[in-house]
Amino acid sequence: MSLDIMKKYVLKAKKSLWQNFLVDENKVDQISKIVEVEWQIIIEVWPWYWSLTQKILFQKPENLSLVELDKDMIEILNKRIKNKELPIDNTNFEIINQDILKYEPEYKDYLVIANIPYYITSPILRRFLYELEKKPKKMVILMQKDVWDKILSWQNSSKKIKSSVLSLFISKKCFAKEVLLVPKESFRPMPKVESSVLLFEAQNKYDFINDKIFLEFIKISFSEPRKKLVNNLVKWWYNKEKVLEIFSKLWFDEAIRWDSLSIDNFCELIENLK
Repeated sequence: MSLDIMKKYVLKAKKSLWQNFLVDENKVDQISKIVEVEWQIIIEVWPWYWSLTQKILFQKPENLSLVELDKDMIEILNKRIKNKELPIDNTNFEIINQDILKYEPEYKDYLVIANIPYYITSPILRRFLYELEKKPKKMVILMQKDVWDKILSWQNSSKKIKSSVLSLFISKKCFAKEVLLVPKESFRPMPKVESSVLLFEAQNKYDFINDKIFLEFIKISFSEPRKKLVNNLVKWWYNKEKVLEIFSKLWFDEAIRWDSLSIDNFCELIENLK
């Protein structure tokens, strides 16, 4: 079906928008079933040429809002609606032609299903996890696998994996896991890298730490990657004796580096350095 739609509407991917269309029908079907869609409020971001949209609609969500920046893609959507290819009659359905980084959801309880290009991954995740007043309860996101590797932390694996800014700021807000691997051959045009579908589920375990303080602390901790954590903290904010005193209290080695700490360690450190 996906390739048929591309041929029928003469779809061309735009390099300027980092478009790679998922044409593997089995993968599209699997993505549409990762979370329960029926009677849910769904926001679909950058929905390609509406193949996944069609599968979501068949599951009868209460509301489906499509946020798409590309006006050409919206024109194709309108053609498909006119040709009665999308079952929109039983769903509150809307099309929003807007930059996702400027979009403000009106809903309190909703799910996000998104395809995120590499260059805008961090800004979109920050938008949904930190900036929005009304945040999603779950997100299903297709992204490049190497980005997922940066997100990976102790929450996902028994191996000792180094933390990153991305893994920490995500871990504060939600639990993330890989649910589907999508090979590069599944796309047209074919990208150079593999992709992963991640499921993000909101959690509030670390809400006792102020978001603004947390993000600033992470930024400072990672400011000079080659330095020890204590040196980065002393350079920006803290008294060295105070830092080493807290390190001793928390059983941290004085030579510990920023990427050796988990989200729990960072939150403990912030709480004790107040």
